[in-house]
Parts: sequence; C-alpha cells; structure tokens
Amino acid sequence: MSLSLAFEFIFKPVTIRVSEGEIALPKIQGLPPVAGFVFLSLMIILMGMTAMSNDINEFYRVLPDTIAGWKKADLPDLYTPKNLSTYIDGGAELFLSYGFQNALSLKYRDPADNEINVDIFEMGSAPDAFGVFAHSRETIDNRVGQGCEYAAGLLTFWKDRYYVSILAYPETAEKREVVFKLGQAIAGAIKSDGPLPPIISVLPAEDLLPETVRYFHHYIWLNSFSFVSNENVLNIGNDTPAALGKYRQAGTTFFLLLVRYPDASRAEAAGERFRRELLDGATDGMRPMKEGCWTGLQCRGDLVSIVLNAPDAPTVRAIFAKIKT
Repeated sequence: MSLSLAFEFIFKPVTIRVSEGEIALPKIQGLPPVAGFVFLSLMIILMGMTAMSNDINEFYRVLPDTIAGWKKADLPDLYTPKNLSTYIDGGAELFLSYGFQNALSLKYRDPADNEINVDIFEMGSAPDAFGVFAHSRETIDNRVGQGCEYAAGLLTFWKDRYYVSILAYPETAEKREVVFKLGQAIAGAIKSDGPLPPIISVLPAEDLLPETVRYFHHYIWLNSFSFVSNENVLNIGNDTPAALGKYRQAGTTFFLLLVRYPDASRAEAAGERFRRELLDGATDGMRPMKEGCWTGLQCRGDLVSIVLNAPDAPTVRAIFAKIKT
C-alpha cells in the first residue's frame, strides 16, 4: 500500500509518494496508523497557521487578499541570490553584501489597474536588515517595524532579519493609507524584534545625527558615504562590522568611522596601513587634508576609530575621548 501526501506550496504544488512500509507511522490511541499520521499532519498545519514560520512564503498567506478595494494581482515571485539581479538590475550588490537570503515580490491592483508593489527581503541577520534599511535613510520614523521611512509613495522599514519596501507611485492620499496598512500587516506578522548592530552603540551620542548612522561590512559602502580610498585600506570584510555616523558641532559636520576586528593584531595592521597610505605615516595619527579638514586615527584593542573631515585637531581628539570601547 502506498500513501500519497499532497503539500501545497505557493509556487508549485508538490506531491510526495511514500510507501507505508518505509516510514514509521505514529500510533494514536483509538486510531489506525495511517489515520494517526494524517491527524499529526493536520496538527502541524494548524499550528503553522497561528504564527509566522521561517519560510518567507508565509508572508503571502498572511497578507490580506483584498484591502480597501485593492486585490492581490497574481501569485508572488521568489528571488534568490542567483537571480536577484534579474529583478534589481544594478542594485543586487547592495543586498548580496548584507547576506541576502531570498525575497518575495507581489503586487496589489485596484479596479483602475493601478499597482502597489510589495517586496520583502530576508537578510542574513537583523543587523544586516538594519544595514540595508539605513543605507539611504534620511529621517527617523518608528511608525512601522523597528524603523521606517516614507517619501513620495515609498515606504521602507526593517524588523528582525527582514527589510521591506512598499511602493505606490504616483502617490495619493488613498494609496498612502493602503501602503501603511500593508506595512503594519507585514510588521505584525514578524513576531519579534531583532538586535541592532552592537557596534553602532559605540558611536558617541552627543552631537550625533541619528538619521546618518550607517552599518556595513563591505568597504565599497564606506566610499559611497564618505570617500576614503579606491583600495580597501582598512581590510573591511564580513568579519569586521563597521559603523559610520555624521556629527554636527558649531555649524560644521564631520564623520566618525568605527571598525571592529576579530582581534587586536588585525586592528593594528589595518590602522598602520591607513596611517601609512593616507596620513603619510603621521606618528600622532592626525593630519590636515584637503580644504583644511582634518583626518584622525585611533587604534585601541580590536577597534579602529577614524575621524573624517573634522574642522581641526582638537575636534578629532575630543571625539576620540568620548568613545567607550
């Protein structure tokens, strides 16, 4: 006798055939073995309906079929690291550098055939999801998830290991309301918050512009925020979390960069390379650069701290003194 088990997934119906003699079927008092197996399967399915699983496909089931006259248009598309570039042409590198796992993309349409695009990205960790979200953030807003930003019909937010983008363009008041309802539905389906990158807590809070805080572990993103070098002079990689923040003092702004290394020897090597190649070997770790701005370097244990574009040497020393490693 063989038993046919049908599991319905969003993207493809799958049927698995197994022989009853090849598996150990559970026995439940008063039920034959096959009935016990079916009962157990139903229990698993019912439990899965009460909370989000680790499967990103579950978001499609959680989201409403209709909302304020907007309906799910089609079955969603699923993207992996192998095919993400076919969806985000030229932008996949950002997500891949933050440990991208997979993404779910779906649309809602209204009777006039207007569209709202919903993209849910599962990243490698909660800090990575924050990193993608904060990459271009310009404001502080906590209405959705663990932090969000809304502008011109685009809502982005992060929660736990997920980064979410919901776009309704051109923007209208009606679309904006639906976008936020969808955002709240997705955020509510993610049952727990995730941790912020620990290194951003090392940035001194005084005079910090919080909307400018960035987190990354690929050197190319440092240059997109504040150009340092075409080379990876600080040896930033997957095992070296980095944070960058902009500070404002007396009408001037400057950056503080922090890089945490696996050990003090790697931190020292990175610091020495930076000192040699960008500070002309300055023994005190400071040097005036273009337009009279100052750059400073401090190595302390496994942490390298660099001040960029400071107005003077005392400012560099003062911010270094506030860093608590």
